[in-house]
Amino acid sequence: MPTQLDQETARDELRDHLITTRIAGSVQTPIGDVLRKAQIVAAGTPEHSFGLSGLDAYSPEEILAEVERQFGWAPTPGEPPGGPTYIDPDLLLAELDRAVERLATAAREGQRVLLASGHPTGVMAMHQQVGMALREGGAKLLHPGDGLRLELDGMARQVRYVLEVAVLTSGANIYHTHDARPMQQVLDRADEAGQAVDLVVGDHGWAGAAAERGIDVVGVADINDPALVMAKAEGRAGVVLGMDDNVPLPRHYDRVADYLTRRIAAAG
Repeated sequence: MPTQLDQETARDELRDHLITTRIAGSVQTPIGDVLRKAQIVAAGTPEHSFGLSGLDAYSPEEILAEVERQFGWAPTPGEPPGGPTYIDPDLLLAELDRAVERLATAAREGQRVLLASGHPTGVMAMHQQVGMALREGGAKLLHPGDGLRLELDGMARQVRYVLEVAVLTSGANIYHTHDARPMQQVLDRADEAGQAVDLVVGDHGWAGAAAERGIDVVGVADINDPALVMAKAEGRAGVVLGMDDNVPLPRHYDRVADYLTRRIAAAG
């Protein structure tokens, strides 16, 4: 069993890694984009609402106030819109610890877990590694709607599970998507099969659609994607990891995944 000192060392090393790789700390998301997305979500735009209803009840200022609370950043008047934003690494580490608790419970109790991602790179690999740890720990990983064909805005698409993670594909390609409709149909298939989902681990509309249905969520949200942030504020999303979700080198998320998976195993 790792000692308290070992855990503190691992945490300090991860903090340094988050800052160095810009998963947290000074991140590449521009100020102007964060301000624009607050406006878009407040307007109830479906693409950025991630399947979550009622977000148009908030003003952009209220959304930015919640971004400040969960990410530790607020805009300063006069800053250039192209400048970087900031994610407090200590807030992310605290939420990672909360994620460990929820994921360890899912493994220990043999809960039914569905993993899904709107990222063809980035955090998708982290979800995959977490899925392996959950399965080894005793969780039951679900695959409802595997091979499901659907049409989105006139384009033929398919849901496939890649290393246990549901993604949107066209057969050969995996797509970046914010769309909640694929997850809505996947959850319909789970209901039809009598597969109650205890937990969803995911991002974008995949996580949002689950939270909308009252399913417990461990989600990932970038600072310019405030829909899940608001869902957490409302109590509809249990854990939301505020981080840059698509740094240039996806392998940088391996250290985050390792931090989660080692502690899931230790907690079991």
